[in-house]
Amino acid sequence: MRNVLLAMFVAVACLSFILVSHLYWENKVAEAVKEARIETGTTAKSGQTGESVNPIVARAKRLPADAQAAIKRAVEENRPIRLVIAGSESTPEKGGWPDLLKQALDEAYGEGAFQITVHEYEGLTTADADRQRIAADWANDKPDLVLLEPFLLNDNGVIVIDDTLDHIESIIGQLKSAAPDAVVILQPPNPIYNATYYPKQVEKLEAFAKEKHYAYYDHWTAWPDYKSKEIDKYVDPESDLPTTEGAKRWAEALAEYFIAQ
Repeated sequence: MRNVLLAMFVAVACLSFILVSHLYWENKVAEAVKEARIETGTTAKSGQTGESVNPIVARAKRLPADAQAAIKRAVEENRPIRLVIAGSESTPEKGGWPDLLKQALDEAYGEGAFQITVHEYEGLTTADADRQRIAADWANDKPDLVLLEPFLLNDNGVIVIDDTLDHIESIIGQLKSAAPDAVVILQPPNPIYNATYYPKQVEKLEAFAKEKHYAYYDHWTAWPDYKSKEIDKYVDPESDLPTTEGAKRWAEALAEYFIAQ
């Protein structure tokens, strides 16, 4: 009888131990899960805070990553974004598409967010620009971004495209030596009516930009077909330069690139 009671006591004790142990580990697991959820929630909130983007940087999200990084750096340094616009007489210092683009950037980002300097080089070819080392003009402005229209119209019929591209690479190299953080964005000049060789030059410029990993913006998609006489409304057939309507079309295309709604 004593042995039976002892056996029963041992069995009850073992069962009690198992139940207590089970409850203990259930509580430990529940606490661990709770702590994990709290930590996950905190991390998520922290991640959301880290992902909050300055409105100026957010507006620039259509630009290439290195251009966005340059803009972000300017914002963090609490200074204007220094944009240099350079090119031929298709890119006039006054009264053309650069003025219209500046107005659009001021409206979108706030007046003074961009500090824009325009360098117009009338009549220069890429060979002239390379020899005269005009990139030093831009480096003096300490640019974050350089929007370059590289004289293809002036080179047309004068300099073969392979030499043009060599000169462009040399000009950019001069800039990078003096202003290594500057981000270059290449763009073609305006289209002209019924051109034959010139559009092929522009295609090669785009291919060059892709090969060399330079940003490139093709604003030609915003213009009428250059084979159509409609282009005469936007490009003066005598000078091959943008008309008032052409300047507006060019600026609007660039504004879409620089400004994300």
